[in-house]
Amino acid sequence: MATRSSRPAATHRFSQWSLAPFHLGSLIGPYNGGGFPIVFPILQGAFHVDKTTLSVIIPAYFVTFGVCQFFSGTISDLTSRRVVILAGFGSFGLAALLCALAPNLPIFILGCILFGVTNAFTTPILLATLGDVLPPPQLPRTIAAFSAANQSGHLLGPLVAGLLVALSWRLFFVSVTLLSWIAGVWLLFWFHQHGHIVPARPRAPSLGHALRELLAALDRGVAQVVALAFLTNAAVMGTAYLLGQALRDLWQLDYATIGLVVSLYGLGAILFGPPAGLLLEHLGAQRGAMIGLVAVSSAIAVMAIAPHPWVFAAAYLALGFAAMLTWTAFATLAVQAVPRYRGTASAYFSGARFLVQGLAPILYTPIYGAFGPRVMIAISAAVATSAFLPLWLLRPQRQAQLKHALMRED
Repeated sequence: MATRSSRPAATHRFSQWSLAPFHLGSLIGPYNGGGFPIVFPILQGAFHVDKTTLSVIIPAYFVTFGVCQFFSGTISDLTSRRVVILAGFGSFGLAALLCALAPNLPIFILGCILFGVTNAFTTPILLATLGDVLPPPQLPRTIAAFSAANQSGHLLGPLVAGLLVALSWRLFFVSVTLLSWIAGVWLLFWFHQHGHIVPARPRAPSLGHALRELLAALDRGVAQVVALAFLTNAAVMGTAYLLGQALRDLWQLDYATIGLVVSLYGLGAILFGPPAGLLLEHLGAQRGAMIGLVAVSSAIAVMAIAPHPWVFAAAYLALGFAAMLTWTAFATLAVQAVPRYRGTASAYFSGARFLVQGLAPILYTPIYGAFGPRVMIAISAAVATSAFLPLWLLRPQRQAQLKHALMRED
């Protein structure tokens, strides 16, 4: 079992440049997902299917992604962060290549399923590894940078997709393959240089004993963080796959303009990344999350009633600001929830986010068809307000317990 003396991460500080492969790795999933609203209308014609039939690609990716994270983090806790991460990026690139070459919808759906499986072994494990190697004082700013890079995928994905679809929608997925493999190689070099700092995985007498310890560690606080992720992402990204369609139906925008508008969420996240880390250092994660949720709900409400596409665009940019603060606060809570099993807690948190994103078409596609895009977006604003309940239940004494656990561990 790893001892405290085997954890030099308590005093070792990294520059953000030395953590750049983590930040690059964090943006690839959102980059891929961010391109889906752009290619979605094109795929209807390419595969000769209607909107309802094509919507199956959303749960194929995101539900699989969410479900697989409920064991990917545990695998990394009980085995090796390095092996899990490198295998994840290598296979994610292969899944993207399968989508790029898909001759029909069933093969494309298979590629989306593989996206979900393999992506579960990338971003949440990267986040857990940062929690392993960084001292607590460096966590808020680093998680803010990591979250900004993660959200920047929502900027780059639509922009690149909007440009590449003029040539071929397949080129976008080729770009995903290249990015994933570049990140994997860079992380391989990082582990070669700094892998000794990553603490060894605790050795338990048996797998059953390890799982019993893990289950005992996952208390109500973890469940509340998971609930926050589930409800908030149902509001923030649950309708994302239909935003391109909504912009065409409301204002008949062209694909390049749609790509620009949809990318503004990522731009807002990038711009507000560094300030979010500083703000959380002063406010604390729970208070920062509360402010972020108020802003998230307000921005989505403005999107629902926007009279002009550029009002919608401004609100979507503001949503990126608000979501950055909110997700950075939530991620900090998740990483600190169970220090010994960060992989599991981080993966549960991320799994809840993307599980609900995959299930969202069950709710939002029928609403869109029956009532139109404005009602759909208004309902997502109402869902955002419901996240205040689990956040309120994360009482200050719970935060004190988390801080005490970190101090004991270090």
